[in-house]
Amino acid sequence: MNTFGDFLFALRKEKGMTQAELAEMLGVTNKAVSKWETGEAMPETALLLPIARIFGVTVDELLDGKRADEKGATADKKDAVNAQEIRGHKFTPCNDFYEYRTLSEKICGAVCAMVVMLGLAVFLLLGVLSDLWHPYWIIVVLCALSCGIIGIIFDLCNRAKREMKIRRGENPYTGAACGIIMLACIIAYMCVGAFTGLWHPCWVIVVGGAIICAITGAVGGIFIHNKKDK
Repeated sequence: MNTFGDFLFALRKEKGMTQAELAEMLGVTNKAVSKWETGEAMPETALLLPIARIFGVTVDELLDGKRADEKGATADKKDAVNAQEIRGHKFTPCNDFYEYRTLSEKICGAVCAMVVMLGLAVFLLLGVLSDLWHPYWIIVVLCALSCGIIGIIFDLCNRAKREMKIRRGENPYTGAACGIIMLACIIAYMCVGAFTGLWHPCWVIVVGGAIICAITGAVGGIFIHNKKDK
């Protein structure tokens, strides 16, 4: 008997909420919610409190698959956060992860801003003092592309995000590798084109990067699939 799944299904229907809406609020996939309701899987422990808050029940009631009593249920409903008010907000697996994610994103944003500002300052100095506007406009573009690599590295260093991607069937390492490879190839292509004018046939650099990414992604997908089967 799937008491948890049946109770979750009933609570979701009471709120008039779709699986997609609940999944978005929790930061999981539709498939994950479907598995919870059919009894194929249970949500992570850190997700139980956000789920309970959404539906105005306690974690104990959620795990028991029923409300404790009508009186308690009424009190819980009054104290619970209304799902309509929090619709569109994604819950993170736990408060610590949310705080860490926020701090990590702020640091990443600050680093990227510094890189772009430094690149812009260097470009303007070269242009104003030496009239080297071309081809050194490439500095600003390269700094912007470098921010993409910095963001990928920050995400890869976030253990909680890595684990979440793995639970979704994604390989965070190959994803990061593919992103870095493509950005590095674009940077190389831009540099060669700007300084030598060989935009053609050097576009092959980007194509080569895409092929490498496809191979890397395929190998990473096989690895994560084998890991889940064990």
